[in-house]
Amino acid sequence: MNRLQVQDGCFVHPDTYEPLRSVEVVITDSGTLSRNYYEDNKLTCWSFDCDFPDEAVSNKQASRCLDCTQSIKTGRNAGGAPCKFFTNIKVAFLGQNSLYEIRLSALSLFSRDDNRMNLYKYIEHLERNREHVGNVLTEIYFVEHRDFYKMYFKPVRPLAEEELADIKQLEKAGQSNPFKEQYMASKSHIIRGVTALYPRINQPYHWSDKQNRSVPCDATEDGASYDLNFGMSKAQAKELYNLMNEAYKAAREDSWPKKLEMRFKEQDDGTYVGKASLKAAYNGNPTSIPDQFDSKNKKLDSDFMLTTGSTVNVAVELFPYKINGGGVALRLRGVQVKKYVPYKPASPFDEEDGFSADEESGSPFASDDSDGGFEAEDTPKAKPEADPFDDEEVKEPVKRKKKNNISDDDDDDIEDIISSWGDDD
Repeated sequence: MNRLQVQDGCFVHPDTYEPLRSVEVVITDSGTLSRNYYEDNKLTCWSFDCDFPDEAVSNKQASRCLDCTQSIKTGRNAGGAPCKFFTNIKVAFLGQNSLYEIRLSALSLFSRDDNRMNLYKYIEHLERNREHVGNVLTEIYFVEHRDFYKMYFKPVRPLAEEELADIKQLEKAGQSNPFKEQYMASKSHIIRGVTALYPRINQPYHWSDKQNRSVPCDATEDGASYDLNFGMSKAQAKELYNLMNEAYKAAREDSWPKKLEMRFKEQDDGTYVGKASLKAAYNGNPTSIPDQFDSKNKKLDSDFMLTTGSTVNVAVELFPYKINGGGVALRLRGVQVKKYVPYKPASPFDEEDGFSADEESGSPFASDDSDGGFEAEDTPKAKPEADPFDDEEVKEPVKRKKKNNISDDDDDDIEDIISSWGDDD
């Protein structure tokens, strides 16, 4: 594991080598309190549990740390006991795929400053607020103290669900001790035969307060994500919840809520709505757009626009988390379109009372909802309903046309026609 280097009261950035007085990281392992003893500037004895010297020590100062005189403060040593406390913590930067180790001395573990928090005071502070150090983005910063620099800790914010899931997965990948508790790896699942609702996966979207709706955006903008709501039957919802509950129980820690809440939204027709999503970027690095496939497993273009009402299979990964009452995030990985509903552009108008294309209006387009085309045989044969405005516009020009083209010999016929107009009224 790489160690995060420290030099002259600064962290050395692992990629750019830039000196940083502070870093924002997630503490994945708060370490084990340990001891080490140097004699003539040479590491002589050490312990990784403060109970017994490590088996690799060839010159043990005592059989037990408790009995060792090197762990006792003496007047001749103004710096405390010759055998010093230390610990190694593991941290992760958001958006990176590596864990780093930071070595902390006793000054950063047990400092008594009232207005700043050493590591153990910081952990206690979080626990009093029912939070776990591994679920929080933490700032670690340096403060100069005499000829030394102390590290202090303060919370920045809770992790988002997606960030927490990534950290857990990264932690498991970097876990080398088979006896230490491990987090469950993400579990893949395919939700089959559900109805797509308001899919936004052809490009990143985020919510616009100004427009009061989700709008397309760049992947790196705040709140940018790929989202798919889906409708499912009660049986489908129950099956999915049971899988999520199993994943939650397998990953649950003592500080997590005991029970996984069922957060699917029940609709008036007895169906349920779930949601799968994927953040469009982490720490400024865009994620890959979810793949879409047709029923024959042929990959569709990345900008293929899935529509509400289409029947789909949804590939997700299940990520348990503690924050906001606990839950299991459904990370969207891909969609297979089994039945596609053709796209219909949204109207800019609100629904109002009046004309409806579904009524027998005489329009040749009213009954054509298949492919948008027009065929003569599809024209409705029923007589349209009378409309006083249409009558005036249609009949008056016909009247003028007939007057101009009929001879004077046909006056009797014209009178008959005029009389028939009056009868219609």
